[in-house]
Amino acid sequence: MNLDLFSNQFNKPQEIELKDASLVYYPSFFKDSRVCYESLVEEIDWRQDQIKMFGKEHNIPRLHAWYADPNVNYSYSNIALPRHDWTSSLSMLNSEIQNLTKESFNGCLCNLYRDGADYAAWHADDEASLGEKPFIASASFGETRKFVLKHKFDKGVEKFELLLEDASLLIMKGSTQKFWLHQLSKTTKKVAPRINLTFRKII
Repeated sequence: MNLDLFSNQFNKPQEIELKDASLVYYPSFFKDSRVCYESLVEEIDWRQDQIKMFGKEHNIPRLHAWYADPNVNYSYSNIALPRHDWTSSLSMLNSEIQNLTKESFNGCLCNLYRDGADYAAWHADDEASLGEKPFIASASFGETRKFVLKHKFDKGVEKFELLLEDASLLIMKGSTQKFWLHQLSKTTKKVAPRINLTFRKII
């Protein structure tokens, strides 16, 4: 893929003000998002793993893959994902997002939500390997899906909902992962597939 994916004309970033969190949302950040989506579907070595819950094995409700620098490994929920070398598309995306954020990322967790039944349950990206204050850059391609956050400790803080649109970029930084959980909600509506890429730094 050799395209001008990034526009200087993207919509003004939205600073999201939440207690104990720091988020910035860039709508319409990527150009040629359909071509990018199709390239990612084709290039990424998607897999479906199982997770053990209450003594039984269940399919994780999405497909996923891990791409990273050599010897940079990642696991979550007791699943150790095989490491793959960066594809041309992921490498290009990583470079441009690094230019925007002035952060460095050495890995990317890729998720493919095939329909409304695919989702991500409540969790935080707070693995020890991500450090005390993880900086996560989350890129979305395809169907718009609802992203929900809730405070881990203060039940008086209302949940926050954000529609993650095609071609958008969400930055989560600071103490967000320490104080907040997030999920991608399932839906009974008929929805098209969505790809989510979360660029991160393993320390």
